[in-house]
Amino acid sequence: MDSLLRPLLDAPAPLVYLVCALVITAETALLPGIVLPTLSTLLLMGFLAERGTLHLGLAWLVAVAAAVLGDQLAYLEGRHWGPRVARRVGRERWERAETVVARYGVPAVIAGRCLAGFRTLVPRVAGSAAMPYRRFAAGSVAAAVLWASAELLVGHATAAVL
Repeated sequence: MDSLLRPLLDAPAPLVYLVCALVITAETALLPGIVLPTLSTLLLMGFLAERGTLHLGLAWLVAVAAAVLGDQLAYLEGRHWGPRVARRVGRERWERAETVVARYGVPAVIAGRCLAGFRTLVPRVAGSAAMPYRRFAAGSVAAAVLWASAELLVGHATAAVL
C-alpha cells in the first residue's frame, strides 16, 4: 500500500493540505464539483495523518474550513442565481430539495452534507429558498465538523490497521 502512496507520503505537507482543501471546497462551490472525490480525499487525509505526513488536528481544521467555505459560496450562488441554477439542475429535483430544506431547515443542511450529490445542491437550495444565513451557517459548520471528523477518523483507523 505504501508503494502506491509513496508520492503523497513524500509530498510536502503544505501542498497536500492545499490540494485537499481545493478538492473539498470545489465539490460544493462548483456545481460540476459533484464528481470530485471528497470522501476519498478525507479518507486519504486521515491515512496520511496516521502515517505522519499530515497532522490529524490540522487536517481536520483544513477539511472543516474547506467544507464550510464551499457551502458558503454555494449558498451565495443560490441566493443570487437560484432560478438559473434550478434550470441547470432540473426543476423537479430542485423543487424536491426546496421542500425538504423548507420543512426541515438546519437538519436538512446537516443531512445534505453527509449525502453525496446533495452536498452540492442543498446549500444552493437553502440560499435560493432564503433560509436565514445564520441558520444556514450554523448548520453548515455543524455538518462540516461531523462529516470531516467521521471520514478523517475512518481513514486514520484504516491506516493503523494496515
